[in-house]
Amino acid sequence: MMIAEDISFYNNLNQRLAGRMYRTGTGGAAGVIYSHGLFSNKDGYKITKLAYDITATGHALMSFDFSCAGESGGTISDISLLQEVEDLAAAVSFFRGRGMNKIHLMGSSMGAAATLLYASQGDPSVASLILIATPVDLRMLLKYGFGIDDAGSLPERGMSVIDGVLINNSFFRELYRIDMQDAVKKIRVPVLAIHGSMDAAVDISNVSLLEKNLSPRLAKMIIPDGDHNLTRDSDIALMKDAIRLWLAGGRPAIGGRNTAGRP
Repeated sequence: MMIAEDISFYNNLNQRLAGRMYRTGTGGAAGVIYSHGLFSNKDGYKITKLAYDITATGHALMSFDFSCAGESGGTISDISLLQEVEDLAAAVSFFRGRGMNKIHLMGSSMGAAATLLYASQGDPSVASLILIATPVDLRMLLKYGFGIDDAGSLPERGMSVIDGVLINNSFFRELYRIDMQDAVKKIRVPVLAIHGSMDAAVDISNVSLLEKNLSPRLAKMIIPDGDHNLTRDSDIALMKDAIRLWLAGGRPAIGGRNTAGRP
């Protein structure tokens, strides 16, 4: 039986962050922290559909709202990827306080970018990464995902509209400056990348960039005809299988063929 518990903790700015912890009654010191994507939250469709299968492996699962999302304390116009990294650091600290000393970090889209940036700092409690639709080339994301050709020249104090939402230009200028490929080069733990072959927001070429810059051998699950959201029943089923195998120490492979054993 899966138990869900509402939780809260505070980030480096003393903002209250809302979260949810899922677990079975078996306990254990291993867990998964999920970081949601832009305009999503801790109760996003993917993670709520995956929660049971993750906890069925004996791992606790924690999802949380970044400081500008959901029930947490900020406003979406003030979003910052680097602040999301700080929020994730606070989540990891909270999780460790609950007895978790082997932590798998899982993120989707912008949450996967925050996951990569945090993991590049070398936290020894991080056991592996599960990255869904990860933007490694942030300038490509700015141009084709957000329609911003030169974020570096945006007025610092202005705002831009994304999907009908006003966002401070500081967010786009920040993305323009971040070197994700350099962060990837610092990763030393096993990584599973899940990506839709037809992702129009974060092009599948980002998987190749991830693989090119990563020292550990990358495990990949490319979902045929999958889009950026990966919310079809067939997408969820493939992700469930891949994540269960990964947490058990296996290595999901391209095209859905699973092989045992990973670094």
